[in-house]
Amino acid sequence: MLLTGGRQDEVLGLEVADVDFDRKRVTFRPNAWRRLKNEKSHRTLPLWPQLEAILRPYVFGGDSPPARLLFPSYRTGTEAMLTDVRKLLDRVTERVGTLYLMDQGRRRKADPGDIRTKVFRHTYISARLQTLDRGAPVSTWTVAGEVGHSSTAMIERTYGHHGELRHRAKAVEYRGAQHKAKLGDRLARLWGVRPTIRQTSARSKLQVIARQ
Repeated sequence: MLLTGGRQDEVLGLEVADVDFDRKRVTFRPNAWRRLKNEKSHRTLPLWPQLEAILRPYVFGGDSPPARLLFPSYRTGTEAMLTDVRKLLDRVTERVGTLYLMDQGRRRKADPGDIRTKVFRHTYISARLQTLDRGAPVSTWTVAGEVGHSSTAMIERTYGHHGELRHRAKAVEYRGAQHKAKLGDRLARLWGVRPTIRQTSARSKLQVIARQ
């Protein structure tokens, strides 16, 4: 979600065929697993290099999805769409330790249950507005289209200050190593615990979902 800006159900309902590694793009389209919010929600956006680096070994490796869905669930014995990742998110945030978020313009300590997938969508929009598109600052229309908005009003109202940035990246990406000195051992706590096989499977799904 961090690397597509997709809504939770949009991302969890992606099929393997929706990711085009040759053309470097991801397509959100309605399917048998879930509907989309509106007509504008049917859209195509870039398959960013960092997302491709995460998904390529996942799709073509030994732990590849065995059926149509990119992130299938087999809790019922048959292929089904994941519908709730709150417990997975809670486990990750609990392991990381104290987190902070912005609430009505003020920084506050996050309470249990505060970190949800909507945060990833907002983060994508912020990061995308700080990128280039064909050598020029990306337009709000382009970003609005990528996240399925029918107009630029919300983006201009909420994220307008990003248009004043002078330094822009060529792609949307997130590099935890850049913040290693500040985060200290929190990254080690997140990934350093040896999980069980069952935990590994769940955590692998969350890593891919979260990094999207």
